[in-house]
Amino acid sequence: MSSAAPSMAKSTAAAASAAAATAPKPPDAMLAYYLDIALLCAVGFFFLVLLPRTIARFSSHSGWSKGLVLKGGRAQSPPTSQLHLQRQYTSATLAEDGSDQSHTLAAHNNYYGGSKEQLAKDAGRLDPPPHVPTLTSMLNPISSLLLYSVAPGKTIGKLSLMTLYLAAVVFVTFFMDGNPLANSKRLGMIAVSQVPVAIALGTKNNLVGMLVGMGYERLNFLHRWVGIVTFGAANLHALGYIYKWALAKELLQEIQTPLAYRGLIGLFGLQMLYFTSLGFIRQRAYGFFLASHIAGLALFLVGICYHEPFCIRYVSVGLIIYGFDHLLRIVKTRFASARVTAVKELGLTRVEIPTHVRLRVFSGEMGVFGWSIAHPFTVATASNGRGLVLMCKKAGSWTNKLYAAAATAGEYAAEDGFGAQRELRVVVEGPYGGLGNMVMASYSAALLVAGGSGITFALSAVEELVQDICNSKSAIKFIEISEGKESAAGQRLAAHLATLAPSLNVYAGRPPLARTMDSIAKLTSALPHARGVAVGVCGPLGLVQQVGVTARGVDGELRSACGGVEVHEEMFGW
Repeated sequence: MSSAAPSMAKSTAAAASAAAATAPKPPDAMLAYYLDIALLCAVGFFFLVLLPRTIARFSSHSGWSKGLVLKGGRAQSPPTSQLHLQRQYTSATLAEDGSDQSHTLAAHNNYYGGSKEQLAKDAGRLDPPPHVPTLTSMLNPISSLLLYSVAPGKTIGKLSLMTLYLAAVVFVTFFMDGNPLANSKRLGMIAVSQVPVAIALGTKNNLVGMLVGMGYERLNFLHRWVGIVTFGAANLHALGYIYKWALAKELLQEIQTPLAYRGLIGLFGLQMLYFTSLGFIRQRAYGFFLASHIAGLALFLVGICYHEPFCIRYVSVGLIIYGFDHLLRIVKTRFASARVTAVKELGLTRVEIPTHVRLRVFSGEMGVFGWSIAHPFTVATASNGRGLVLMCKKAGSWTNKLYAAAATAGEYAAEDGFGAQRELRVVVEGPYGGLGNMVMASYSAALLVAGGSGITFALSAVEELVQDICNSKSAIKFIEISEGKESAAGQRLAAHLATLAPSLNVYAGRPPLARTMDSIAKLTSALPHARGVAVGVCGPLGLVQQVGVTARGVDGELRSACGGVEVHEEMFGW
């Protein structure tokens, strides 16, 4: 009896092992499907985590339209305010040894020299939007580590997301005895399953961005990364079959079959997508990048649909997302006549439209296909301000042609003093991107940092903030702008800001960025129930990174006392 027990146990274990070996495995197509379900769950997780800020954003009536649609209208007069705005001298403002031009723009004069009781009484008359801190404020100092930049445009947080996505793809590739060399079919299915993911992350009307409250430009790094992983998986899929056919000495015969050459056609389209999307091509020849992107995508999608019917379902989902994006683009498109002015001092073109957009110009002076390219620009006026104004800096072939077209205008007197102007027929598409779920009027202070033509971001933001202050719809107590070195830009900025409110004064100094941020954080920390400092930066990559480093460098106790320092970034580039 005792010797029989071990033998029975061995036989039972052997039977279980044999059953496990013969158990049906999930097909490769199902594993690829599960990968997409896991990605949807990840998006749902971030949506739920960020839902309180989304609710706060849309709790006001303006939140449903601000930054989402263009509203037509005519020029409005500067607002008349019952809340007087005055100059406030800070340690940053009075400094003379920095490298930035700074303007301490606005402070409520019912605060300075008043008691806390008076301040509380005045605050009772205000109706600011609700404020929900970001996770970066609530999870500091962990968030500071995630926001640490290890490469241009790449933070630890971004790299962590990219690594997790790659790990998920690798896990599915090798799950349940997956072997890319012995059977590379699974890799091809994984590549195809990521087509709708890449398209969803690359559209201007970004579905993922809508759910998590971020502009498409902030998710573009994920679009590129998903594209790279798809490119790698598709190439490994093809190489696996080529390797197998070469070992069997059947390469020439197999590669001539319809299944193989249709797949190679799709693979060639994917090579076009990848290599023409490299940074040095995208930044130097955007028109070529755009044309090859469209051609490569069409070739890739058509090729894989004929290669394997399984691909049709994923391509269809991708095309539905793509079609939804273009339907919203049509809804957001306006035809208008724009007044264009060449501003020689700044090397840019000022475009005024009586209604972050994309601009097409219908003129032979833009080149044969210049009318077909929609260029992105940041709006330089508030959403409910005095018409729409774009500042288009000369930075490439298209913008140089626009400047040349504006420079040919006949000279005549202009009320705003800008000089020569002419009218061009344009198509305005947008708006896209923007602050997302960051409601700047809900903070206690705002610091706006601009570099070059990024001053348009600061102009529109400060104009909107001043309007909210004048309408008692803002919690803002301090606004400061730090801008580039060009004196002409500083003079134009001061002149423009002086029109925003009748009692608004501007003081120019030259503070270093760190001192400016430290000063406004200290001022904010002295407020009862401080709501934090909103930092907005628009400019080249180097400036954006510098602002991020400076914001992370704010002392922990000071950061907590002022309610947090939260940064919104917009950088130049495609």
